[in-house]
Amino acid sequence: MATLSVSVLILLLGFAVSSIASANLRSSGNRLSRLEAKYAAESGIDIGMAELEALEPETARTYYAVPVGKTCPGGTDCTITIQYVQSTDNGDVYRISSVGRGPKDARYDSVALVLKGGGGTETNPWFSKGLVSEATVYVNGWTTIEDGGLHGNTGYQIHTGQFNADYVNASCPSDEIPASQCTCFAAGNNPYCDGHYPAEVVDPVDVGDISAHLDSLWEEYDQPPPTVGTVVNGPLTISSQSQLDAWSGRTILVRGGDVTINVPGAELDNVNLVLEDGYSVTFEQPTSVTDSNIWAENLTFLGHSDVSGSGFYINDDLAFRGTNTSSDSVFVAGAIDFHGTSTVDSTKLFSESDFDDHGAVTYSGETTLAARGDIEFHGATDLSALTNEDGLAVIAEGDLTFSGRSDTVGIFWIGGDFRINGTKKIIGGVLSQSDIDLNGRSYIKALRLQNDDLPQVDLLEGVYVLSRGAVSED
Repeated sequence: MATLSVSVLILLLGFAVSSIASANLRSSGNRLSRLEAKYAAESGIDIGMAELEALEPETARTYYAVPVGKTCPGGTDCTITIQYVQSTDNGDVYRISSVGRGPKDARYDSVALVLKGGGGTETNPWFSKGLVSEATVYVNGWTTIEDGGLHGNTGYQIHTGQFNADYVNASCPSDEIPASQCTCFAAGNNPYCDGHYPAEVVDPVDVGDISAHLDSLWEEYDQPPPTVGTVVNGPLTISSQSQLDAWSGRTILVRGGDVTINVPGAELDNVNLVLEDGYSVTFEQPTSVTDSNIWAENLTFLGHSDVSGSGFYINDDLAFRGTNTSSDSVFVAGAIDFHGTSTVDSTKLFSESDFDDHGAVTYSGETTLAARGDIEFHGATDLSALTNEDGLAVIAEGDLTFSGRSDTVGIFWIGGDFRINGTKKIIGGVLSQSDIDLNGRSYIKALRLQNDDLPQVDLLEGVYVLSRGAVSED
């Protein structure tokens, strides 16, 4: 009986061990199946990211505007679905969902939100904040700042109850800017001041080295004159179109005097005109200048001028006395003056001293206006022509002043004071190393504009995971 009892016990233990081993094998097999399904699903996410990275941003947005589903290639047992979600400042967001399968009907669902960056550069976003000053901002008239706000390192004075902005802040008092250098005043009941000091204090703003940036622009756009060509003795008066036609396709070096062109409807086409020894060029009649370059001491257009694809490199004054149309050109001069109604499209205007706009000028395209001195706008400036993301860049080491009604889509980067003395609408942004003075009725809409002549920042390139995880596991 004892032997039989021991045998039965051993038999029962054997059955128990066998059952446990069988259960462990089944459990291990199920875990392996689920693991294979998980790896397949995760591989699907990686495959979707690789497909996104291989496409141009515009192509990807169009192709995945609606969900696109497909089977994973290469024998991987998964299906993926990719869909465009939205665009952000850093790139486009996509949703990738993946279903992986393994043996024994195992299934694993995974999803990821990814960001696709197109790379390249864009204008530094500091230029789209609204009004930003390293000194103090003075608001003396009705002012609205939409989609942006107002910042002064040393504070602000708001002398009107008709003021609206998304935010108002300063950088004082702080370790960098003591209370003795800080000012805060705001008319009416408002949350902008806490006693005598700004209510919201943030880190100081550094608007950058304008002088060094202007040096780089001059180096890029200023061109030296050619030294080899047909020599002509001056002074010289051109009175017929045939004389101008004889210059076409040539470099003309004029020595010993000025050049006066007195031809109604004159056409200067494909000419390099170089005046040596400090002499000047004057166009006395309506003129068309195409694909031509002029180097002189002074250049004056007394009548209507139509300039395209040309470069003017003037030591002293460049003056437009009549109606002017300019496109795809470069003007580098000691000083630049506009006195009539003008249209300036995708043109670079660089003044070694001051720039004066005494007329009504419409700026469009990616136009850049830079001056080492002051800039003054005295007339009306139309903003209707600027309907895309390209904007006028206005850069001055000195002051910038608007007088009268003048509306502008552009970015203003100013080393001195920025002043508005009349009614003014700005779509873009203002950065000043000195004070900002709003003395009229102002409307500012902060908008991210692009201009390659302003400081740039690098954009993300490639595909980056924002979030990634399992949806379900069977």
